[in-house]
Amino acid sequence: NKLLKEIIPLFPNNYNSMVDVFCGSGVVGANASCVNIYCNDNNPFTIQVLKYFYGQCSKSIIADMETIIAQYGLTYSRTKPKGFYIEHKHEGLSLYNKQGYNKLKDDYNKDKDIRKLVALLIYGFNHYLRFNADGIFNVPVGKVDFSNSIYNNMISFVDGIKTKNISFSTLDFTDKRLYQDTEAFYYFDPPYSITTAPYNSSWSSQDDEQLFSLIDDLHARNSLFAMSNVMLSNGKENLPLKEWAKKYYC
Repeated sequence: NKLLKEIIPLFPNNYNSMVDVFCGSGVVGANASCVNIYCNDNNPFTIQVLKYFYGQCSKSIIADMETIIAQYGLTYSRTKPKGFYIEHKHEGLSLYNKQGYNKLKDDYNKDKDIRKLVALLIYGFNHYLRFNADGIFNVPVGKVDFSNSIYNNMISFVDGIKTKNISFSTLDFTDKRLYQDTEAFYYFDPPYSITTAPYNSSWSSQDDEQLFSLIDDLHARNSLFAMSNVMLSNGKENLPLKEWAKKYYC
């Protein structure tokens, strides 16, 4: 979200459709200039959240969140005077919310209610979307709650995507069905080989090589594309990426 002002101006000036191959939060597609967006992510929970946002009005979603906040006794700082909650050093609001959050997490893992998952994303550590091998959501409680900034950003995002014609899928990035539209603009924000976020753990150098080859094929057929990635991080350098990217504008 913080990089949108740098990313969006680098996109083509005129394109009718965009395929966001690793859409994640969907925030790039939501802010792109075209109306027709194809959001793909191989994480089905990510797509479930986006479909919920796309299929419900912001007023209904806020009502869902407020119902869950009240039901599980979670803090709601935007409705309280400043200083109402005492934020403990290094803990934020987590001590207030831990018990209710853990009950919410247990309930979601039983019934898989998408509304509960969205609330867990708001109140969870770093807003991570993470599941174990058994499909159990396992993110601990975070330090923040449904603050003014998150509240306003959610309304802005939900209302904004209603102006788009969005399709969703959960295909692997190598699936040829993603690349049938020769007139579309393709955007790639894959997991980064040299950083340590949870969603990067299953990505390998072989995946990078497959992606580079796939993009080369798109370029050869004159399809427009852009990719966001990390070349240097904490002393690590992605040399294959750096070498491959020399042929393109960076």
